[in-house]
This record gives sequence, C-alpha cells and structure tokens, in this order.
Amino acid sequence: MANIKINALDILRESTTNGCKFISFIYMTKGTGETSRYTLNFGIDYKAACEADKIALEAYQPSNDIETEAKGQMLQSLTETLTQGVSSSYTQKDTFDNIGKGIRQHKETGEIYLYGFVQQKEQVAPPTNPKKPVNSRPLTLAKRDIEKALEFKRNKFGQFILNPENIAGVKVCGDLIELH
Repeated sequence: MANIKINALDILRESTTNGCKFISFIYMTKGTGETSRYTLNFGIDYKAACEADKIALEAYQPSNDIETEAKGQMLQSLTETLTQGVSSSYTQKDTFDNIGKGIRQHKETGEIYLYGFVQQKEQVAPPTNPKKPVNSRPLTLAKRDIEKALEFKRNKFGQFILNPENIAGVKVCGDLIELH
C-alpha cells in the first residue's frame, strides 16, 4: 500500500517538471460528505496569484470605513505572503512540508495533500452532513465581499487529502493513478 502511494507521488512530481498540468479526480469532503469531480491546474504558482490579487486590491476603492480597514489588513497579509512566503495571520503556518509542486505533507499526521488552482468543480453527490453555521465579524464579512468582488485568484486554490477514503481516480495527463 505504501509503495503505491510512493509511486503515485513520483508520477505527480514528474508531471510538473515541465510546468503545470491538469489533473482531475473525484473527491468526497471530510466535513459535509459532498462528492464532486474536480479539475485542478496542478503545480501552478500560488505566489503569482497573490501578486495579481495585490494589484487588484491596490486599485480597489473602499466604500466605507470598515472596507478601508479590511483593505489595509488584506494588503498587509498579501505583502507578508509575497515577501516572507507566508502571512503571519495564516493559521496553518508551520503545519505542512512541501514535498513537490502542489504536494504537501502534514507534519504531525504524515498525510499527503494535493494543492492547486481549481479550474472546475462538478457536484456528483450532495452533502450528507449539514454545513456548520459560522457567525463572522463585520470586518471578516467585508474582506470576503472584497475578495468576491475582485475575484481573487488565491481563493480558487484548493487542498485535497490524498487518501483512498476521500479521493478516487486521479488522472494526470489522461493517465489514471490508482490509490489503494
């Protein structure tokens, strides 16, 4: 079983040696149990997305004081991400080791995650568990509204656990990678 996962990782690493690749798979989320077919642009540079988002945010004109505060905090976070590699407000700062383009390993659990720009998501089966309600502060809601209005690229990145219980049939360049 471990040998198959190592082979899958080698294939995934090799697929990005000459740039980004599209990969697709069916994934069931841990929380809600929703099952969807995803297509990822795998191996894409997150930093480039942050640079584009920062340019868009700098041009944004806030409509009120809370948006002005939100914009300032968002610019600070993007600047830290671009200059230091990660924002100080990122809650998973020391959680993962990068082991390849678009591949991360959780430091404590050892679980492998795929990470990339979600090009397409098609729901295959609806959620089996209700989504937990979140009561966000007005500043958080203002940040989300700005991100949505500017169509932030970094918000289109997704992370998926490489576990046969959650992910099935990873296709890379048309070749199927089986996970057992």
